[in-house]
Amino acid sequence: MKSFSLFLFSLVRVVMLVILSCYFLQMTDGIEDFRTFYIIVAIPIFITSHFIQMANVREKIRILCSSIDFIVITGFGLLFSESGYLYLIFFGVLSTTIFLLYDRKKLFWLFSGAFAAVWILISLRLYAQTNIFSVSSNIVNGMFVFYGAFVGGLIRNFHSAKETIALQYEQLNESHGALQAAHHLLKDYANQVEELTVIRERNEIAREIHDTVGHKMTALIVQLQVASEMASRDSGKAKEVIAVCEQLTRDALHEIRMSVRTLKEDHEESSFQEVLQGILEEFSTMTLMETQLVVVGDTAEIPMSVQPTIKRIVQEGLTNAKKHGNADTCIVKIHIFEEGVSIEIKDDGRGEKNIIPNFGLINMKERVVEHGGSFRIESNEGEGFEINVSIPFQRIATGVTG
Repeated sequence: MKSFSLFLFSLVRVVMLVILSCYFLQMTDGIEDFRTFYIIVAIPIFITSHFIQMANVREKIRILCSSIDFIVITGFGLLFSESGYLYLIFFGVLSTTIFLLYDRKKLFWLFSGAFAAVWILISLRLYAQTNIFSVSSNIVNGMFVFYGAFVGGLIRNFHSAKETIALQYEQLNESHGALQAAHHLLKDYANQVEELTVIRERNEIAREIHDTVGHKMTALIVQLQVASEMASRDSGKAKEVIAVCEQLTRDALHEIRMSVRTLKEDHEESSFQEVLQGILEEFSTMTLMETQLVVVGDTAEIPMSVQPTIKRIVQEGLTNAKKHGNADTCIVKIHIFEEGVSIEIKDDGRGEKNIIPNFGLINMKERVVEHGGSFRIESNEGEGFEINVSIPFQRIATGVTG
């Protein structure tokens, strides 16, 4: 309501009301005519009512002022019969004001009905006095009133739309700011998850080194001590102990190589399937055991937090097949589906009826359980060894509310 266009409308309105009122003075018979007094009183009423209606006051007060304007304008129509339909210009100005300032259909209908009643009343009075009824004059002057109402409604709708757009723009800016903040938070969260995944995997590798390599190195020290004592008393026994030490050293070296490879792969840009294929090919080259990788699905669907666990499971499975089963062939099957991933590692080694889990199998099971998965091993003597693992994908659920 404080825009320049409304200010200009307010100025034109009050000037028009004053000029129209003054125009009716030429129809009076001077100071003695009571109609002159009516005009002198009407002008300050119009001015006071105008500024109250344009001010930021309660709607009831503004409606009261509009009603006073309506009564005063009706008085002009009744008192100045010789002006014909000139009073309708007043009603045109008032209709513009009402349809501009208010947004109440009931008020519009009330004004329209009251105007129609006054229009008919004054028209009948003019006909009784002059015995002339001009349809064209009524239509032309009446259309000015309807035109004023139409223009007032358009201006009100325009400013209402402008205010709505300004509000929506402000809300859009707020939403944009909130979205940017959420984007930064999500980015920080993703970075934190990635860092925690790396830290967790390094901790797992440290645990593996402690449990496997550390165990083997402890056994190696004990065996070396035994070999030292046997060297002078039983050279044959000492050689057997040294052979055991050599095997322990090879096993520990293999475990270290797998741990170093895992750390190195954290910085490679190869696909996860290529990484797994590389693990199998390297192990096959070192041990001369034939390996095969079968993948069903897209390995890119496997979450980053699960990939290190799958790598360690495959490494442990290969090691177990060669070391404990003396297998010639080991087949790794990975099936990726929507809810998770399953891994099957099967070899053609000697197998065992009564399985006693070693450090590798125990650590493998612990990793799977941490992800909420299942771990199962099957083996019969002479029928090889089979490891079955299932790991669900624990995805973060997201939603948009509007």
